[in-house]
Amino acid sequence: DAELAAFLHQGVSIHAASRDASHVGNLSRAVGCRLSPDRTRLTVFLLASHSGAMLADYRANGQIAVVITLPSTHRTIQVKGGDAEVEPLQDGDHILIARNREGFVKELGKLGWEASLPETLLAGGRGDVVAVGFTITAAFTQTPGPTAGAPPAR
Repeated sequence: DAELAAFLHQGVSIHAASRDASHVGNLSRAVGCRLSPDRTRLTVFLLASHSGAMLADYRANGQIAVVITLPSTHRTIQVKGGDAEVEPLQDGDHILIARNREGFVKELGKLGWEASLPETLLAGGRGDVVAVGFTITAAFTQTPGPTAGAPPAR
């Protein structure tokens, strides 16, 4: 829904994961994301220098899981897909990345962290960013509590 779509763009913490042929996982922090207008595809922005094994996994099997958390509340959503692939960056993607970085700095600032921590966590050059898009096949609430593991409320 619109509220959940807005949640993805308010300075959240984003991690993407992959798995290899032996089901060994890889994990990397994403620096932002983009949801398609019809809300069926999610694109995460990764730093290629931190995500080499994951990018190889995506090319090999397309399996992806993304966890998106608002640190101040621990509200967390997990989305999965099976057709992850590297795609070209679009006009405006660097604006989304900058907004996420700014929001993430503010979000962690509310928790008492100096701006240097989130800035370091999301540090990377523009030329290092790679987009990985996928069709959302499953979504789960992962916020700690009784609804963890359930599909998000519609």
